[in-house]
This record gives sequence, C-alpha cells and structure tokens, in this order.
Amino acid sequence: MDFGLQNIEDYTKDLAWMLKALEQLEKEFQVENWVFRKPLNPTTAFEEITLQLHPKLKEMIEQRGDDYCKQLLYTIDVSESQVAKAAALEVDADFSQVLTKLIIRRCLQKVLIRNYYKSPEKDALGSSLEE
Repeated sequence: MDFGLQNIEDYTKDLAWMLKALEQLEKEFQVENWVFRKPLNPTTAFEEITLQLHPKLKEMIEQRGDDYCKQLLYTIDVSESQVAKAAALEVDADFSQVLTKLIIRRCLQKVLIRNYYKSPEKDALGSSLEE
C-alpha cells in the first residue's frame, strides 16, 4: 500500500480519518496548546482543518522566522523536497497555506501508516521476523 502524500487524497474526504488526523495534528502542536474544532462534514473536513491551522501557523512563522519553520517541518517530518514540489504545484498559494496543507496531509499519512501496521491483514501476509 502506497501512503505517499500525493496518494492520500481519497482519505481527506473520509471524516473518520480526518478526525484521527486532527488528533495527530494536535499532538504535533501540543507545545502550543492548540485545540481545533472537529469538522462534521466529510467533504469539507480537510478544508475546515486547513482554515483553522493556517492563521495560527502563518502568525507563528512570521513571529519566529525561517529557522523555526525549518525546525517545525523537521519535527513533523516534512521534507524540503515535498515543500518545493507542493509550492511549485500551488504557485498562486501563500507559502504558509502550502505548508498548512502539507502538515495536515503528513498527519493523515502518519495515522494511515500507524493503522496499516496495526492491522490484522498485514499480519496475515506474513510480517513476522521469524519467517
């Protein structure tokens, strides 16, 4: 199963996955004590979370600068190449908007990967070290 950031778009329309991604997002920003409203509509969940995170992230980047931004992306595990690729695809978007979407997608990706490696079907495929 491929959990690349570009391959998780279908999951952004699933409310259950987006709520789990929101929990992960809150963990990532635990130091900031950020709490987000839970979206109710699956088709707009990604956008609702984006609208909540973007102003906070933008203000934080403006206040703390580029070094903070680099450290944040390193902590959340978003690579510079992912940022460059996303910025090239969304030329008209504000840089903090691009980062916001990448961070949310990365949180969703973490949740999906964690779920996959906990799932019984993975175990049925023979994932033990003894084989």
